[in-house]
Amino acid sequence: MLVQRKVAALLIMALVVAACAPPVTAGGDQTKAKMFIQIADKAREIALEFIERAKATGKEVSLAASLVEEGSNLLDTAKAAYDGGDYDSAAADAKLAQEKFREALKALGPEMLSAEQEAKARLLEAIGRARERIRRVGEALSSSTEIGESLRGQIDAKLPQAEGLLNEAESILKTNVKNASESARKLAQAEKLISEAFVILKDASHGPNMHRIEAFLNNLEREISRLRGELEKLAKRGVKVDDLEASLGEAESLVASARGKASKGDISGVLSDIQQAGGIIQQVRGEIAKRHKP
Repeated sequence: MLVQRKVAALLIMALVVAACAPPVTAGGDQTKAKMFIQIADKAREIALEFIERAKATGKEVSLAASLVEEGSNLLDTAKAAYDGGDYDSAAADAKLAQEKFREALKALGPEMLSAEQEAKARLLEAIGRARERIRRVGEALSSSTEIGESLRGQIDAKLPQAEGLLNEAESILKTNVKNASESARKLAQAEKLISEAFVILKDASHGPNMHRIEAFLNNLEREISRLRGELEKLAKRGVKVDDLEASLGEAESLVASARGKASKGDISGVLSDIQQAGGIIQQVRGEIAKRHKP
């Protein structure tokens, strides 16, 4: 059971990578070639896992082993072409290697079907998790009062598209498990749309918070400036204010620190600096009131 689960996980990984891979073109694309080689490597790993499992049960594996050997030779050729900069040939040979590894899996018989069913179940679980993400993003959107109509419309457009793709992916799996790669492709497209919607939602929600923080920091700076004016008046009267000047300098440094943290999205750090700066300002305000007394 452990081996089957591992193999199913490898199958899903290979399916998702394959689903996201663009078709081979005559452009000699290095990225595409590398991706096809990675898929072939994963397919080889899966085939070898099954061969070892079949051997342990005394099953005949000579045909599967021969096909894996052919695939391995093609994969070595693909890697050599890749290293030589011939990315079109590398991608083509890697795809041929993938076919050999798949033929090897088919040659091993019914056990492959069991792993395919396991992969189907795992894909259905992933589809369920994606639907849950859609629900959470939708709820967050509904409860937010700070997102403009334009951005809200963008998110509203992406979520139904993602849901539609998930429905298609699920339908494909339920009608023909052998089309799992197509289902994985639909799932990958849906996940992309959900992620895009989440990023828009996060950025839109983050913006108003930053505006409020900036306004608060500006108020603190104005209050520091006002208090410095009060200290000048006290100093002209001969009142000692060096300690209070130092305190305002500390508050000013905290405001600057808060601005730096805000630019990095460190909200908790910003709030901590604001709280400390506000406390210092309040203490200075109290001391100024005391020292104004004759």
